[in-house]
Amino acid sequence: MTISFYYKKKPSLIEAVKNDLSLEIVDHNSELLETTEFTKEYVLYSACKYKNDVVGIVSLITYNSFNNECFVKVMSEKHHPYYYNMSKSVFDKLTPIDENELASSWRHQVENRLYNRLD
Repeated sequence: MTISFYYKKKPSLIEAVKNDLSLEIVDHNSELLETTEFTKEYVLYSACKYKNDVVGIVSLITYNSFNNECFVKVMSEKHHPYYYNMSKSVFDKLTPIDENELASSWRHQVENRLYNRLD
């Protein structure tokens, strides 16, 4: 699900995500995905505290400067988001997970990218 909100002052990526995510962000990295005349789209990779674990969260953030609106879509690793550029420093903070096929597959893809492995 995607949320949206209007802003007077453009929020940082972290501020934007916190509108839809109540978990503590332990560490993060981001990348710019696309820029058009009025929009900028980013992905934020986060290691987030959930109970006694640290899990991977991927957020898509789009700023629309034409009408000062921000769109945020937050996905856990259990949804296997198709974005894999989490930095090694963030990835290394994730704790082992219980068997979850989609989360395990996502972590495997991130790890392969980090270590330039082809499977």
